[in-house]
Amino acid sequence: DRAIVYVLLSTGLRREELVTLDLGQVSPCEPGLLREAKRARLTAVVGKGGTTRTVFLSADARTALADYLEHERPRDASGDAPGVFLSAVSVASRRPGGRLSPRSINAILERIGRWHDAEHSDPGRWISPLRPHALRHTFAFALAETTGKDAYELERRLGHRSQRYIARY
Repeated sequence: DRAIVYVLLSTGLRREELVTLDLGQVSPCEPGLLREAKRARLTAVVGKGGTTRTVFLSADARTALADYLEHERPRDASGDAPGVFLSAVSVASRRPGGRLSPRSINAILERIGRWHDAEHSDPGRWISPLRPHALRHTFAFALAETTGKDAYELERRLGHRSQRYIARY
């Protein structure tokens, strides 16, 4: 769950882009190299309208993804499953190839949001229901602040073809 949150938050990926990621798109792909790398990326991420882009992982995302690839994914991988994020082998409704479904990502984030809210008594700090697109907006807002609201950079990093969506961020 930690790897999913950090990857979404540090890349601005859409939920569908996350569930279709393959191991071959993670560079470097080995957990040890991923932890030590100064830069790591996800290549050929296919977005809406068939656009492709490369996104970079933050240090926290690299560490969380390396931990997941080393400790959790091997238990759930059957054969040569190409997907990065897999559902547990014990899940009865597991998809062919084991990939998490977009709805599974929603359920994971909703649960994290509820856990967060249970730890905070101030309703102003509650985040439920936490949705994948909220993490995309958080990434985009931080990117806009960092780049001085550079529309080209926002378009490129978020995989948009049109400027009309950039105004939201």
